[in-house]
Amino acid sequence: MLFKQSRLLVLALMAAMSLSACNDKSEKPAAGDGMAAMSQEGIPARVEHPQVREVTEWREFTGRFQAMRRVEIRARVSGYLDEVKFEDGQIVNEGDVLFVIDPRPYQIAVDGAQANYDATYAEYKRAKKLRSSRAISEEDYDARVQAMQTTRAELDKANLDLEFTQVKAPFTGRISNNRIDVGNLVSGDSTLLTTLVSTSPIEFYFEASETDMLNYLRARKRETDAQDMLKGYPVYVRLQDEDEFVHEGKINFLDNELALDTGTIQARAVFDNEQAIFEPGMFARLRIAKGAPSERVLIPQKIIATDQNLKYVYALDGDNKAVRKYVTLGDVTGDGMQIVHEGLSAEDRIIVGGLHMIRQPGTLIVPLDAAAMAEQQQSSAEVGEAE
Repeated sequence: MLFKQSRLLVLALMAAMSLSACNDKSEKPAAGDGMAAMSQEGIPARVEHPQVREVTEWREFTGRFQAMRRVEIRARVSGYLDEVKFEDGQIVNEGDVLFVIDPRPYQIAVDGAQANYDATYAEYKRAKKLRSSRAISEEDYDARVQAMQTTRAELDKANLDLEFTQVKAPFTGRISNNRIDVGNLVSGDSTLLTTLVSTSPIEFYFEASETDMLNYLRARKRETDAQDMLKGYPVYVRLQDEDEFVHEGKINFLDNELALDTGTIQARAVFDNEQAIFEPGMFARLRIAKGAPSERVLIPQKIIATDQNLKYVYALDGDNKAVRKYVTLGDVTGDGMQIVHEGLSAEDRIIVGGLHMIRQPGTLIVPLDAAAMAEQQQSSAEVGEAE
């Protein structure tokens, strides 16, 4: 009997709790009811037309600077090194003396060759006088001429060897460190003394793919040789610590074939380097215009969505419903706008704000401009704080 009374009491309590819950539900709307009501009236979203303005599209490449001229400095004669006449790493001018090899043995050789030449030249002059009076045969005269010419050649060689004891800079540039100290024996045409590279102008080498080259040539729309089309065309580079492409140069070379292993073609640009900003071996980023500036459709990057490998944005149809517009994209401009090649026009109305509220195409939209959208968001925030 007691068990039955306890069971009846529990059932009575459960019925009372159920009735209370029903009353609470009738007083407070469900969480999804507000969203459903908004969907019926339309979701507020910021809408605007794409921008249309004249822009330049670029292609970018990574490359490396190289000196236009580089030479390994070697002596042309052998001997002991007497003097090094430069500081490691300094700029030297064309004709500056860099190394001096002991000139004394070569000076002695010059003196001996000079004496031999003087003697044969005197014999030649006497033979020439005797020839006019026919007191010497033609054979003897020819022998005197030949002896004089031979000793003259020996004297010239001796003078040249003496001149080569001074190793000079073949052009203006930056010298490396000396590779051999004073007092060491230098072997002619063998011992490496140092290296010299030119500094200005300087060249920049980079490689472009076959697709890049074809796109560029077609964008130029000229029926001419690729070499003629590219030479002199302006390009710009930025260094590793720079944000902008501030250094201007010009294309001066395009290779005559693509590399079979990589499918790329080598190109070269030349830059002024009077301020010695660029160093051989330095990496940089280069950009070149795809073509002349032209009018393009531009949209903010943040509104672009992805459907597998397709890009799209939300726009409004004639009934103010959200529809997907699939687009073909180009470059990004300096101010962060995305260039659209296909899929949008200046007349389209694209959704640029409130995209998080759009769950699927066909959603009814209440189009707002920037000011109205800000006001609506402010009102929503105030309502939320009041609650």
